[in-house]
Amino acid sequence: MVSKVERERAALEAAEQDLADRRKRLAEMEKEEAEKDVARLVKKVGHERAIRLLDLAVKVKPKSAIEALEKIAPKAPGQGA
Repeated sequence: MVSKVERERAALEAAEQDLADRRKRLAEMEKEEAEKDVARLVKKVGHERAIRLLDLAVKVKPKSAIEALEKIAPKAPGQGA
């Protein structure tokens, strides 16, 4: 006979495993979404231009390049600030 404590422990372990699985699936979904975004953006500017932009951003430092582009880019609907 299984005690209430043992049943509760088993239920908790199952819930923790389910949560871990859901976090893993979420991470995979986020990665796929990011890959689709990159593919969409590369398609807009072209493969060679995308490579050139990334090379220049690396030379300037990615954070600085992003900040500079954000200053001159018009705000798109749905973006913060």
